[in-house]
Amino acid sequence: RLLTPAGNCYTVAPHPYGLALSNDGNIAVTANSGTNPISITILRNLKSGQPVIQQIPPQPAGDKGILESVFMGLAISPDNKLVYVAGGQANKIYIFDIETGAASGFIDCSSIDGETDYTHGYIGDLTLTADGKYIYAVDQIGFRMIVVDTRSKKLLSNTPVGRYPFGIALSKDEKAVFVANVGM
Repeated sequence: RLLTPAGNCYTVAPHPYGLALSNDGNIAVTANSGTNPISITILRNLKSGQPVIQQIPPQPAGDKGILESVFMGLAISPDNKLVYVAGGQANKIYIFDIETGAASGFIDCSSIDGETDYTHGYIGDLTLTADGKYIYAVDQIGFRMIVVDTRSKKLLSNTPVGRYPFGIALSKDEKAVFVANVGM
């Protein structure tokens, strides 16, 4: 069979597993995981037909402390200035400036909550509130959903959600969070 895309095709780094599109449709970001390069690819100015494409980090090997791990979760801030990236086994959510590609820090998702030790985690899918103030994400090995404050860059809560949480979504009114589990 011959597949013919309806639109333009753009090359990103190998293994694009996650995808986020800005609300205005002018920016896309892919999470490229699996084997090296562990990276994100930012595609800016999509509507122009000649987007600027930038891989972070630009070299094939991941950078410890910059983007040492990545999984499928991505979210673009409402003002299109930042992208939040699920850090997989690094147990972090990384933050990057969309215009420059520069690292803008990270949110540490590890904690010890009463008797539960969440110092090891695997942050997977994530979603951002419409106002950009909170991220809801799943920790696939901690069997929890986390809530983080993007302004303070702090973990606010851990909620057990069952075995192997994989996907997460907010209802339109943001009064409900839905978690999909793939565990047995």
